Amino acid sequence: MKNKIYSKNQIYAIIILFFLFVYTLFSFFKYENSIENGVLVEKKVICQTCRPYTKLSSGIMIKEGNKTYNIKLDYGNCIKYPVKSKIKVVYDKNRDIFIYPLKTPNYGKIYFLGILLLFSLIPWSLITNILKKV
Repeated sequence: MKNKIYSKNQIYAIIILFFLFVYTLFSFFKYENSIENGVLVEKKVICQTCRPYTKLSSGIMIKEGNKTYNIKLDYGNCIKYPVKSKIKVVYDKNRDIFIYPLKTPNYGKIYFLGILLLFSLIPWSLITNILKKV
């Protein structure tokens, strides 16, 4: 019987983790590009929806011309900007969005998915077959 390096389920896990890792990296670099190339502007908050629960998103709304924009914020930042207050946001004209710039970006998703991807590349079925023989 031929020893397989990876089981079928492990190959599926590697593929899924790889695509999630690439998507997370792409999103991070898109955010960084928007922050670097965007214009920092100060806008007036017209609506505020702050939810302390992690499953529900918090955010504010601002108006630019005839269009309203929704800016997602975490609860801690959301409560700092009540209606009619001013907020400094970055406008990315290429994507036509406003982004709230974070002081320290969260690299946690990238690290987590990278570590999971590295662990998934370990040939577990080959290791377990070798250990069974010992």
